[in-house]
Amino acid sequence: MSNDRKDIMTYDIYVQMVEIYNEQVRDLLAEDKTDNKLEIRSCNDDGLSLPDATLRPVTSTSDVLTLMKLGEVNRTVSSTALNNKSSRSH
Repeated sequence: MSNDRKDIMTYDIYVQMVEIYNEQVRDLLAEDKTDNKLEIRSCNDDGLSLPDATLRPVTSTSDVLTLMKLGEVNRTVSSTALNNKSSRSH
């Protein structure tokens, strides 16, 4: 759609990817992996935001898929006490 409208409109499209793990929100696209915990903030319109989450610009579907793969790699995955093949991250 953005390509179809490029003569009349410019779109800036960004991707964020986060996970909630052990009651903490983590940024899965952060460059610095040592400090990727985020704070949830309330917005004026009764919503929530993650103002410090990484925003990555994308221009195509393949850009989005590449970032999704990166985020998947950065997910926290560990076995549970009941099943060592199970992940606690869902």
